[in-house]
Amino acid sequence: MIVADLDRSHRFYQRLGVEFIPRNRMGAGPAEAWVSVGTGITVVLHSTGFAHWWDESAPQPVAGGAQMDLQVDSPERLDALVAAIAADGGVVIKPPADMPWGQRFAVVADPDGYRVGLKAERDSSGA
Repeated sequence: MIVADLDRSHRFYQRLGVEFIPRNRMGAGPAEAWVSVGTGITVVLHSTGFAHWWDESAPQPVAGGAQMDLQVDSPERLDALVAAIAADGGVVIKPPADMPWGQRFAVVADPDGYRVGLKAERDSSGA
């Protein structure tokens, strides 16, 4: 994901539980990208400058240009994350709701407007 403000996006995704390691062009200096670790999937946040350094055709960030879903460990944690994002002035696109397939689901926008789905399994009682 190419992001306009790397620090802001890094903080946003850290709050959602994504753990990152920093990367940059020369191996020293401030981070120009953050790469997720230990999740079984890879999320990479690139500053626009870093992305254009290795790929001049890299696009600018586009709000709503993609959506990824992140699994949250409980419905209560999902609700708390959405409330914290809203309290920080973030955008809640779809408030938390119980879905008929047994998950609690919400959609928020990250700092660049990318859609982030948050989902948590509900217990077997349907709570």
